Amino acid sequence: MDPLKKLRSMTSDIGIYQHGKLDKPAPECGYALEDQARALIVVDGFGDKKLKDIYLNFIFKAQREDGLLYHFFYENSGKGLFENEEHDSKCNIKEAYGLTLWSLLSIKSNKGSFIKKIVENLIKDASGWVSPRAISAALLGLLNLPRSHNTEDKLKSNLHNLYFNTFSDDWAWFEKYLVYANAIIPWALWEAYLRRNCKTSLEIADRTTRFLIEKCQENNIPAPVGNKGWYSKGGKKALYDQQPIDAAYMVCCLEKAYRATEDKFFLDWAGKWYRWFSGNNINNISLIDENFACYDALNPEGVNLNQGAESNICFLMAYLAAKRLGIIK
Repeated sequence: MDPLKKLRSMTSDIGIYQHGKLDKPAPECGYALEDQARALIVVDGFGDKKLKDIYLNFIFKAQREDGLLYHFFYENSGKGLFENEEHDSKCNIKEAYGLTLWSLLSIKSNKGSFIKKIVENLIKDASGWVSPRAISAALLGLLNLPRSHNTEDKLKSNLHNLYFNTFSDDWAWFEKYLVYANAIIPWALWEAYLRRNCKTSLEIADRTTRFLIEKCQENNIPAPVGNKGWYSKGGKKALYDQQPIDAAYMVCCLEKAYRATEDKFFLDWAGKWYRWFSGNNINNISLIDENFACYDALNPEGVNLNQGAESNICFLMAYLAAKRLGIIK
């Protein structure tokens, strides 16, 4: 079984397609910068040089005249077109930048001079970011540097302040709501403790990870916040649609929690969250098909049968974390 089979089927010479129609890629929907960045991290973990070069080259080609990056690329009758807006939807380019910075600072590459220029521009831009998910992705990159960067310190302090300004006895979080990709925020703070021995980050990471575990379960079964309504403080949690990115980021966050504390509680929950993909969910249904490809969501009917880039890349992030933890062989 080739774990990268699905990614290969979704990847052209340009990059990995953003969306899928059932089990086939949807070229008309184009390519997204964040998918190339996350895929770059994953294939570097698998040691696949060919795919790594494709995703890295996409990032190089996405450079704008101002030194930053375009968000999307569309194949337009043979003439490619970079854009900053996705058709008919709102996008978050700062989050894409954070993921790109993370990918470029975490991989090994012989194209260091090209990477250095992009990294410098992204770090400069990051000092003004306010999105906790963008900040957290950037931190996961900056923490790979041998010494703490002043932007790293600023971003870490921003996350701490978001927590202290929002925390209450019944709500240990950085915002007054839980939405998507929540676990990347404590994940980054666990890493800040592991890499820089930041005790404040450790305390906040521990509290917020336990809070997520408590809020994102139904009768001891992992249940990510659904995107059909999310979960605001004092409100009711949406159960559907549950996204693979949330389960995957929880596995990765819990891997770091276990490394930092050696608390078996975190290891046990990492296993439960990884098994969300194979049926340990409120629908008792697998999101992984016979080709090791991941469906896009858990919905009231069962699963969303489309298989997009984000779902499959994030599943492989969780797969690698589960292997490192010994949850799977």
